[in-house]
Amino acid sequence: MLTLYKDISPTEARRLQEQKALFVDVREPEEFAQARIEGARLIPLSEFAARYQEIPKDAPVVLYCRSGARSAQAAAWLSAKGHPNVLNLDGGILAWYQAGLPLDTEPQEAVYQHTAFTELTPQEAQAWIREGAYVVDVREPYEYAMGHIPGAVNIPLSRFVAEASQLPKDRRLLLVCASGNRSSQAAEYLMGQGFEGNQVGNLEGGTYGWMAAGLEVER
Repeated sequence: MLTLYKDISPTEARRLQEQKALFVDVREPEEFAQARIEGARLIPLSEFAARYQEIPKDAPVVLYCRSGARSAQAAAWLSAKGHPNVLNLDGGILAWYQAGLPLDTEPQEAVYQHTAFTELTPQEAQAWIREGAYVVDVREPYEYAMGHIPGAVNIPLSRFVAEASQLPKDRRLLLVCASGNRSSQAAEYLMGQGFEGNQVGNLEGGTYGWMAAGLEVER
């Protein structure tokens, strides 16, 4: 697959920072609140599909996360949406720190952007499931096979629009992916199809967050 964005080193990113380029941190608010690259704007990956248009197209943008993996997803998405100059910090904020570059460690409050659908912690998602929510995993089949929430139905995001009409309308829907980004895109689509915000839930942190909370997965 053609990569439309460019990976850059911490040294290259530092030069762009000195030129006042826009840096976007796609980690979760709790991570951003602890430490961040000075001047970076927070747009969590779980909110990226709904908020990417906040990023202006008339200048370079440097995306980063902890290791470079989540920001690579965001970079691919942003490039596909027509942004002409997307850069991904290779190695993420860890590589930046290991290169001896400065971080802003002033404590901040962790704040999530309001979304029309319901953002759920793993524990809240578990409560929805106990109450009969229909769980849809929008990852690819090979990811689903590696471990998924018990009882989840696999509808990859690439097929989601075509199959969304088959979803039950008399149950709450819990959408899941790896980190919360792809499932937030699916949730946004359902909101546009007339579903209510209290009927559609997105698992914050995705399957990674679910497993990190010590909750069970099926394989």
